[in-house]
Amino acid sequence: MTERPDPSYVAPELLVRCHANTLEDYRVFARSTEGGALEESPGRLFASLNSLDSLENLAFALEPPDDPREFLDRATDFYRRHPAPWAVLAFPGAVEALDPVLSAAGFLDEGTFPGMVLYPIPAERPAPPLELRIERACTLRELRDLEGAASRAYGVPYGEPDPRWLTVPGVALYVGYFQEEPVAHGALIVSQSVAGVAYIGTVPECRRRGFAEAVVWRIVSEGRAAGCDAAYLWATPLGRTVYERMGFRTVVDYRIWSAPGFPLPGSIRRP
Repeated sequence: MTERPDPSYVAPELLVRCHANTLEDYRVFARSTEGGALEESPGRLFASLNSLDSLENLAFALEPPDDPREFLDRATDFYRRHPAPWAVLAFPGAVEALDPVLSAAGFLDEGTFPGMVLYPIPAERPAPPLELRIERACTLRELRDLEGAASRAYGVPYGEPDPRWLTVPGVALYVGYFQEEPVAHGALIVSQSVAGVAYIGTVPECRRRGFAEAVVWRIVSEGRAAGCDAAYLWATPLGRTVYERMGFRTVVDYRIWSAPGFPLPGSIRRP
């Protein structure tokens, strides 16, 4: 009897590239955001995008720390110097070492968030809804439209966007308009021949109309045109079934703990 292939399997080389793409996302935005900050050493990366969204200020544990308490102390010191709501994200191998230390320190276990791959990227994409116009943000006005839609989608009061985001190599930002109002948004990060899909959202009154899915397809196709062979994203509870329908599959689960007093935005948190 032939065994069915494991749907979560991905070639180790591709998973390494996907992880590297994720980290590059945080690097480029930390470096191109007013007040952003970055600290990196073997096995860890601390990033602050100077945002009120704790998912944009993450302390990454890429591997099991030799001293979990020291990891937490270093992260706490970093976010004390760069104040922002923050959270810890552990790659699978680091979870067991960090969990008891973070729990004892009052961090809130936000559960697992799946990393999902679309591989290979299909040559064709579905047509977007006729009523949705998707534009690449090329002006400060469009950038403000994107941040306004994101504030409504995530329930987070994002501040003034940094104009440098428009000129970061390998990064493209997209806004979806319905009746000339910005209602959907997303970002493409090209790195490691992977199309990183990030910052996806739709304002509450326009959900379940295929708008976010259309933005993701636009990002994925632009990534393919840029030479990417795979697309990668983290799924929120709202988006996971959409991505599965598109052909994305879960290949890894990250664990997230939010710092005391800084829970994840309500639209992102798991029930």
